[in-house]
Amino acid sequence: MPALLHFTLIRLGARLSSHDRFVVCIRERACIIARMKKFVCMLGMVPAVAWAEVESEIPWGVEAVAGFRSDLVHRGFNLAEDVFDYQLETEIAITNDWSLNLSGYYGTGTGNGNDFSEVNGMLELRYDAEKWSAGWAFGYRDFTSTFFRDGWESGPFFIYRLTEDWDLRGEYLYDEGAESFYGAVQLSWSKALNAKSFVSARGGVSHVEDFYGSQGFHAADLRLSYTYLVASNVSVTPFVGGSLAIDREADDAVFGGIWFEVTF
Repeated sequence: MPALLHFTLIRLGARLSSHDRFVVCIRERACIIARMKKFVCMLGMVPAVAWAEVESEIPWGVEAVAGFRSDLVHRGFNLAEDVFDYQLETEIAITNDWSLNLSGYYGTGTGNGNDFSEVNGMLELRYDAEKWSAGWAFGYRDFTSTFFRDGWESGPFFIYRLTEDWDLRGEYLYDEGAESFYGAVQLSWSKALNAKSFVSARGGVSHVEDFYGSQGFHAADLRLSYTYLVASNVSVTPFVGGSLAIDREADDAVFGGIWFEVTF
């Protein structure tokens, strides 16, 4: 992997979200490969085997995450305790402005008498401008041993980059399992401490329409995290957070956990 790209990804990864790190990695990869192929064609003297070796050194931008959390709070409801979860995520750059994010998730509760599990697959089609991004999300969730019902969800989202460190995101989804709409606004912040670590925070509020008995303003949430880059493609992130019920049907909860992340 070229030293300059290696350093760029570390620096950008220290202040960007997981999604934005994928965009940087994949678009840098596409750009570098295109320029190198053009150069190689001009010279006409690099064999295919050598080219394959060069291409293999550039990361694909697939992230694998394994984690543990004391409580799984999903959209204002505390669904399970002592949850181990696993996720794969990648981004496909369609053009310079359009991208497709794909992810799969599995989580299982291991607390006393807890048979909870969730499996989901998500897709986001996204357009990126200089100061904002917008797109459409679609996914399906399958639950076991919880009052949440299986079903697909779909709806638009919008992100506005207030500054280099602050982002504002809004989303409005239809949840088939709940047979209702779920809307949320979140403010995110991140700051590099040095070339190998950064801190992040996000908080928001949700509004629903008869979402498992909740109506109107639903819940507020907050999460704080610290990420340390063990290597250029390996990181560890401990986090703490909480959810505060606004509607009486939602749950109050405080949780903590840790994620281990590998990008390849």
